[in-house]
Amino acid sequence: MLKIDMHVHTRYSDSSASVDEVLAVAQSRGLDGLAITDHQTLEGAYEALKKKGTLIIIPGEEIKTAQGEILALGIRKTIPEDLPMTETLQRIHAQQGLAILPHPTVPLFGRAKEGTLKNLQIDGLEAISAITPLPQHFLRKNLELAKRLRVPVTAGSDSHFAKTVGDAYTIVYTESRNVGGILRAVKLGYTSIGGGPSRFAFKLGIVGRLLIRLPLSPFMSRRNPSNLDQPFLAYTS
Repeated sequence: MLKIDMHVHTRYSDSSASVDEVLAVAQSRGLDGLAITDHQTLEGAYEALKKKGTLIIIPGEEIKTAQGEILALGIRKTIPEDLPMTETLQRIHAQQGLAILPHPTVPLFGRAKEGTLKNLQIDGLEAISAITPLPQHFLRKNLELAKRLRVPVTAGSDSHFAKTVGDAYTIVYTESRNVGGILRAVKLGYTSIGGGPSRFAFKLGIVGRLLIRLPLSPFMSRRNPSNLDQPFLAYTS
């Protein structure tokens, strides 16, 4: 079993945190790994790979498409912004990466309709990110959407500050510490979610950045959790 924050930003895009700070917090919080998902660059992921120590680093990118944002996990080359969602997904899969829908049901973030999403080759859905407003409400909505779409769920901090790394994370049920093996386990749905929401002060800190980048993306998640109270403990996809 691995604890991996599947959605982390660094100074290479819109976070205030250096790669060194991100790695230090991840280790201090007992994470097994991180997906570095900066916008329009893999430089943060490349630096993290050089300095990772015992941590698992999944190179990734948060990509703006014509129909909203997508998390590309396990890619080796950046993918241009503003392409149609279908083309972006094709480019992710051509690199043997996974396409995960982040913050799916939060207003202003997702623009693709559920009917459209059913016809897209999405590998999973971010059930919760730690910066989501009204987290229990949107967790419930995301899980219901994932269930209807029949896709696995992930979770991540969507960290833009060092201190929020690992606030929410994905539990991956695998013995593999290889990125390929981990991503295969995620695609097969061997996941649950853990952690909880970031403190309100950190959510306020990124509001301006998010507003500047709107409009963003559409997304979802699977089955109903037995307990929607904080924290988001071990919801299995």
